[in-house]
Amino acid sequence: MPDDREWSYGKRSGTPRVMGKVTSGSSGDTAVLVEEPQPNDPRNLSERPEWKLACRVAASKGLSKSDLLPKFLQYVCEQQLLGNAHEITEQRIGTQIFNRAPDYNPGEDNIVRSYARLLRKRLDEYFEGEGRDEPIRIVIPRGGYVPVFQQEPAIESQAPPSSLGDSLAPIQLSAKLPDTAEIPKPVAAARRVSTGFALAIGLVAGVLLTWTVRFAVHKMQDTKVLGPAHPIWAQLFQPNRNMLIVPSDSGLGVLQNITGHLVTLEEYASGTYLTDTKPVPMLSVGNMNDLRQQRYTSVVSLNITNTLTQLPEFTPSRTQIRYARSITAEDLKRSNVILLGSVHTNPWVALFEKNLNFKFEYTSEVDQSYVLNDHPLGTEQQRYSNGIGGTTNRTYGAIDYLPSLDGKGHVLIIQGLNMAATQAAADILSNAAEMKPVLKQALLPDGSLKSFEFLVETSSIGANDPGGHIIATRFYQ
Repeated sequence: MPDDREWSYGKRSGTPRVMGKVTSGSSGDTAVLVEEPQPNDPRNLSERPEWKLACRVAASKGLSKSDLLPKFLQYVCEQQLLGNAHEITEQRIGTQIFNRAPDYNPGEDNIVRSYARLLRKRLDEYFEGEGRDEPIRIVIPRGGYVPVFQQEPAIESQAPPSSLGDSLAPIQLSAKLPDTAEIPKPVAAARRVSTGFALAIGLVAGVLLTWTVRFAVHKMQDTKVLGPAHPIWAQLFQPNRNMLIVPSDSGLGVLQNITGHLVTLEEYASGTYLTDTKPVPMLSVGNMNDLRQQRYTSVVSLNITNTLTQLPEFTPSRTQIRYARSITAEDLKRSNVILLGSVHTNPWVALFEKNLNFKFEYTSEVDQSYVLNDHPLGTEQQRYSNGIGGTTNRTYGAIDYLPSLDGKGHVLIIQGLNMAATQAAADILSNAAEMKPVLKQALLPDGSLKSFEFLVETSSIGANDPGGHIIATRFYQ
């Protein structure tokens, strides 16, 4: 580490420092001004148990053999403890620890991700071995680099199995993906929780899990290959530009549902929502950490991703499949992008919302979501609400085709108010009869496409999916 960070390795104490004296003009009394260290004051760091633990782990047998792993660990722990979690990014770690240039491309140079995987492995080995009696554990959740300090005791093994872990366990894609792809990893073992937690999940996240069982599974078994001459795919999968496919973060959706806190893009990008979330009644520490650490995605996202890999236009050498928590805004600037899911499960969609007419809005109440139509035309509604109850569930999705952040490529957003709506929007893309007339309106003389938005309506009757249809369109020059 640079010399100016020497204080962070225990060189200073957390004692108050006399700053000077001041005399009251009215009484003549003299008071001593004492600078009290604040919680995130650098002079306090060496006294904190979390920092002492980080130093012990850095000096352990598993990490000390490497020059960079201890620095990596101490850097991210230092920034977290000082309240700078928003600065713990792949780009910053690359420049501070691995001496990369400030403008280096993490999408092409994966040294930070490689060392992060190794660091997580060494942390697991430490706390399973020589550090098994430590009162605090350090965990670096996958998909990010912000460390979490776990102080709570382990969950009792007699508790019933977790309905959450079983229901949202990631599923591997059946198709062979490119070697560079990162996909959600399966959970090693289901977490165990109290009976109260199972009831809470049943009440709060039941709608989400029901869609998984009733709707998404049979879609996974009936994958469709999209049309070979689709002009959208021809412009997205280009031989001279990288493609980034980003599945939804379903764990984030559940976390928001059970806490009632809607995570902003800033909180998501910085990882602060992983550490600032307050405890939830009846939610065990193990399951809360499970949502923070595991890479949960929906079966619908995996189904769509699987379908994309079978397209004739698909370019394996140029395509990466990356989990939403593991990318940055810089990654989105340099690639064509396909985002799966709305802002509720894929906050990166927020970067493009200013260019959208149909905006997906969520509340702290489960499934009380809606689509806001900024500028209704004709008989269009200003608000399309997600329907629940009864035998028919009406819901809405959207297909958005926009310029990329750098203006040199394209972004496709396939989103819905829930998983059924997202799947319906994806199915529209494979429906030649539905897409032909609207794409004809988007086609430019040179064969390229205008930017557009298609609002999709669908419903599910019992366990059947009658399919969706486009109810509103917008085209942009």
